[in-house]
Amino acid sequence: MSIVYLILICLPALTMAQNVNLKPYNVTAAVLFLQVDTNMNNNVDKTELHASFLSYDTDGDGRITRHEYTTYVDAHSPALHPLSHALYDIYDVDGDHHLDEHDFDNFYGLMDTDNNGIVSDDEFIKYWEILFVDLEHLHGGGR
Repeated sequence: MSIVYLILICLPALTMAQNVNLKPYNVTAAVLFLQVDTNMNNNVDKTELHASFLSYDTDGDGRITRHEYTTYVDAHSPALHPLSHALYDIYDVDGDHHLDEHDFDNFYGLMDTDNNGIVSDDEFIKYWEILFVDLEHLHGGGR
Protein backbone atom coordinates (compact mmCIF):
# COMPACT_ATOMS: atom_id res chain seq x y z
CA MET A 1 0.00 0.00 0.00
CA SER A 2 1.16 3.50 -0.65
CA ILE A 3 1.59 5.99 2.12
CA VAL A 4 -1.24 8.18 0.90
CA TYR A 5 -3.62 5.23 0.65
CA LEU A 6 -2.79 4.32 4.22
CA ILE A 7 -3.46 7.84 5.39
CA LEU A 8 -6.81 7.71 3.66
CA ILE A 9 -7.68 4.40 5.31
CA CYS A 10 -6.45 5.23 8.81
CA LEU A 11 -7.50 8.83 9.23
CA PRO A 12 -11.27 8.78 8.70
CA ALA A 13 -11.58 7.33 12.19
CA LEU A 14 -9.61 10.31 13.45
CA THR A 15 -11.76 12.93 11.74
CA MET A 16 -13.29 15.50 14.04
CA ALA A 17 -15.81 17.83 12.34
CA GLN A 18 -13.88 19.52 9.51
CA ASN A 19 -10.44 18.79 10.99
CA VAL A 20 -8.42 15.61 10.89
CA ASN A 21 -6.76 14.73 14.18
CA LEU A 22 -3.29 13.42 13.39
CA LYS A 23 -1.89 13.92 16.88
CA PRO A 24 0.19 12.54 18.34
CA TYR A 25 2.09 12.65 15.06
CA ASN A 26 4.65 10.02 16.00
CA VAL A 27 1.88 7.53 16.77
CA THR A 28 0.04 8.25 13.51
CA ALA A 29 3.31 7.89 11.62
CA ALA A 30 4.12 4.63 13.41
CA VAL A 31 0.70 3.21 12.48
CA LEU A 32 1.29 4.22 8.87
CA PHE A 33 4.71 2.61 8.96
CA LEU A 34 3.29 -0.68 10.21
CA GLN A 35 0.78 -0.62 7.38
CA VAL A 36 3.36 0.18 4.68
CA ASP A 37 5.93 -2.33 5.91
CA THR A 38 4.05 -5.23 4.34
CA ASN A 39 6.92 -7.71 4.66
CA MET A 40 7.35 -6.69 8.33
CA ASN A 41 11.13 -6.30 8.18
CA ASN A 42 11.12 -2.91 9.97
CA ASN A 43 12.06 -1.11 6.75
CA VAL A 44 10.11 0.26 3.80
CA ASP A 45 11.59 -0.47 0.40
CA LYS A 46 10.64 1.02 -2.96
CA THR A 47 8.57 -2.04 -3.83
CA GLU A 48 6.37 -1.48 -0.81
CA LEU A 49 5.96 2.21 -1.65
CA HIS A 50 5.04 1.47 -5.27
CA ALA A 51 2.58 -1.29 -4.35
CA SER A 52 -0.55 0.84 -4.56
CA PHE A 53 0.49 2.81 -7.62
CA LEU A 54 -1.97 0.88 -9.78
CA SER A 55 -4.96 1.67 -7.56
CA TYR A 56 -4.62 5.40 -8.29
CA ASP A 57 -3.71 5.02 -11.96
CA THR A 58 -7.25 4.38 -13.13
CA ASP A 59 -6.55 4.74 -16.85
CA GLY A 60 -3.45 2.52 -16.66
CA ASP A 61 -1.15 4.95 -18.48
CA GLY A 62 1.61 4.74 -15.86
CA ARG A 63 0.95 8.26 -14.56
CA ILE A 64 -1.42 9.57 -11.91
CA THR A 65 -3.08 12.88 -12.68
CA ARG A 66 -4.38 15.17 -9.97
CA HIS A 67 -7.89 14.30 -11.17
CA GLU A 68 -7.26 10.55 -10.80
CA TYR A 69 -5.70 11.10 -7.41
CA THR A 70 -8.39 13.36 -5.97
CA THR A 71 -11.18 11.26 -7.46
CA TYR A 72 -9.75 8.26 -5.63
CA VAL A 73 -9.38 10.22 -2.39
CA ASP A 74 -12.88 11.70 -2.67
CA ALA A 75 -14.37 8.26 -3.23
CA HIS A 76 -12.63 6.73 -0.21
CA SER A 77 -12.39 9.63 2.25
CA PRO A 78 -13.99 12.92 1.17
CA ALA A 79 -13.10 14.73 4.41
CA LEU A 80 -9.44 14.50 3.42
CA HIS A 81 -9.86 16.31 0.11
CA PRO A 82 -7.90 19.45 1.19
CA LEU A 83 -5.06 17.36 2.58
CA SER A 84 -4.95 15.25 -0.57
CA HIS A 85 -4.12 18.24 -2.75
CA ALA A 86 -1.20 19.17 -0.53
CA LEU A 87 0.08 15.59 -0.50
CA TYR A 88 -0.24 15.38 -4.28
CA ASP A 89 1.87 18.53 -4.61
CA ILE A 90 4.48 17.07 -2.25
CA TYR A 91 4.59 13.77 -4.15
CA ASP A 92 4.90 15.59 -7.48
CA VAL A 93 8.57 16.18 -6.75
CA ASP A 94 9.44 17.30 -10.29
CA GLY A 95 6.36 19.54 -10.56
CA ASP A 96 5.14 18.16 -13.89
CA HIS A 97 1.56 17.70 -12.61
CA HIS A 98 1.70 13.92 -12.93
CA LEU A 99 2.81 11.30 -10.45
CA ASP A 100 4.92 8.55 -11.92
CA GLU A 101 7.64 6.19 -10.79
CA HIS A 102 10.17 9.01 -11.00
CA ASP A 103 8.19 11.02 -8.43
CA PHE A 104 7.80 8.05 -6.10
CA ASP A 105 11.54 7.36 -6.33
CA ASN A 106 12.31 11.00 -5.50
CA PHE A 107 9.82 10.99 -2.64
CA TYR A 108 11.39 7.79 -1.34
CA GLY A 109 14.76 9.54 -1.45
CA LEU A 110 13.41 12.34 0.74
CA MET A 111 12.52 9.83 3.44
CA ASP A 112 15.81 7.91 3.09
CA THR A 113 17.86 10.47 4.99
CA ASP A 114 20.97 8.29 5.34
CA ASN A 115 20.89 7.46 1.59
CA ASN A 116 21.32 3.72 2.11
CA GLY A 117 18.43 2.78 -0.20
CA ILE A 118 16.16 1.67 2.66
CA VAL A 119 13.75 3.74 4.74
CA SER A 120 13.97 2.65 8.37
CA ASP A 121 11.11 3.02 10.80
CA ASP A 122 12.91 5.97 12.44
CA GLU A 123 13.41 7.75 9.09
CA PHE A 124 9.80 7.14 8.09
CA ILE A 125 8.34 8.35 11.38
CA LYS A 126 10.58 11.43 11.51
CA TYR A 127 9.64 12.40 7.94
CA TRP A 128 5.90 12.09 8.59
CA GLU A 129 6.08 13.94 11.91
CA ILE A 130 7.65 16.90 10.09
CA LEU A 131 5.16 16.66 7.23
CA PHE A 132 2.15 16.57 9.57
CA VAL A 133 3.41 19.72 11.30
CA ASP A 134 3.94 21.41 7.93
CA LEU A 135 0.36 20.55 6.91
CA GLU A 136 -1.32 21.60 10.17
CA HIS A 137 -2.93 24.56 8.41
CA LEU A 138 -4.95 22.01 6.38
CA HIS A 139 -5.89 19.50 9.05
CA GLY A 140 -6.15 21.85 12.01
CA GLY A 141 -3.63 19.98 14.10
CA GLY A 142 -6.41 18.08 15.84
CA ARG A 143 -7.91 21.14 17.51
